[in-house]
Amino acid sequence: MKRLLCFVLTVSVLLSTLSGCGQKLNEPVTFYYLKSSYQENLDSPIVGEEREVAGHRDNLKYLLSFYLMGPIGKELSSPLPRGTQLYTVEQEGTALTIEISNTSALLSDAEFSLACACLSMTCMELVNAEKVTIVSGSRSLTLSRDNLLLNDTITPEETAK
Repeated sequence: MKRLLCFVLTVSVLLSTLSGCGQKLNEPVTFYYLKSSYQENLDSPIVGEEREVAGHRDNLKYLLSFYLMGPIGKELSSPLPRGTQLYTVEQEGTALTIEISNTSALLSDAEFSLACACLSMTCMELVNAEKVTIVSGSRSLTLSRDNLLLNDTITPEETAK
């Protein structure tokens, strides 16, 4: 009886090992979101969250749709409004263009810039992209790996008031 049990266990371990050969089913990726309390603190508002992607590591459209579902951690929040959908993903060399639904109208310029920074950092983490352009309705923002600057339309004079 013990021999039969050992044989069955050995075969099941071998089969599960062989069926996973060549596949990295639990390879984690990093998605970038906002800290829920970023407006109260002066530190970086963008934080990475590791996620398991269950064999979809090479499917960027799937990963970005998964990203748009929002973070798991309660201390993080999605930079894009709930219901934002992914329309198109086009990669040409190291340039990536992403079109999302027109939910950017619900965001100020600073909020849209933060959302684009989070999404761009996520894309640069997932694929070999040096430049990411995000299009949402009539708004568009391009960020590059070398120059991740956030756009803010408030002038220093308005900030001092």
